Amino acid sequence: MTRVVVVTGGKGGVGKTFVAVNIADLLARERSLRVLLVDLDVSNPCTPSLLSLPVREREPVTVFRPRIDRAECAQCGECVRRCPAHALVLIPGKGLMLIGTLCEGCAMCLYVCPRGAIREGEEVVGWVSVTEEVSGLRLVYGELVPGGRQEGEVAERTLESSRRFWEGYDYVVVDTPPGTGKVILRAVSVADLVLSVTEPTRLGLHDLAKLHSLVKRLGKREVVVVNKYGIPYGDYDELEGFLKAEGLASLRIPYSEGALRSYFEGKPVRLSGEPEVLKRLRDVARAVVSGHT
Repeated sequence: MTRVVVVTGGKGGVGKTFVAVNIADLLARERSLRVLLVDLDVSNPCTPSLLSLPVREREPVTVFRPRIDRAECAQCGECVRRCPAHALVLIPGKGLMLIGTLCEGCAMCLYVCPRGAIREGEEVVGWVSVTEEVSGLRLVYGELVPGGRQEGEVAERTLESSRRFWEGYDYVVVDTPPGTGKVILRAVSVADLVLSVTEPTRLGLHDLAKLHSLVKRLGKREVVVVNKYGIPYGDYDELEGFLKAEGLASLRIPYSEGALRSYFEGKPVRLSGEPEVLKRLRDVARAVVSGHT
């Protein structure tokens, strides 16, 4: 039976991808489990460079974009008034214009135009890539076009595209972007276990509290992973008080410049010679497996 582990955390930079990649690596390489890693951080997908798995397929993600038939357009302004994103403007002397960076692809203009002057078009806003499976590990990741605004669309398409591979894998590990928005809600809703990654800082705790309220509301099992434990001037008392008050299970990964270096070099901690960090990551992997046996 496939189990879904969502690695998330409200604040950016706390180490979600570091944890997700290393847990997937340990489950596959040390426990001989089949693992599918899904990267939904489409604005900045780091997993391809960290794992260097050969890409097997790459498909575009497209969304609706209006095509204006100027010969049919009566410049009535109905589409401008009804566009929720204010992506259409009527300019005297120039006619109807589309501001592509604002368009959300809802197609409202297509349906409200009384003359049928809006045609259905499409635009590539990103890609979903699937790698080969190597030593029990496969990666599916999304990429947003540079400067694009459709993070949600590309992330959701990535998650949906990955589902055709779920059957047959022991674990699906989902690496999310920061925040607590729609993409996080979508990912957490399919989770069997949520690893909420944070750091011992005031901002880290603030965003952990927001994330925990979402996970709790959805009734999901949660384990907090405190990364960078031991950094100077951390808010340790406040963090420990929150974990105790909420009754949250937690694990700690010490701050290590060697582990940081391995991340920059694109190597899993298993190959980096950082025994204490590796030991703590193995504890996280053990918690993942023990919670599903």
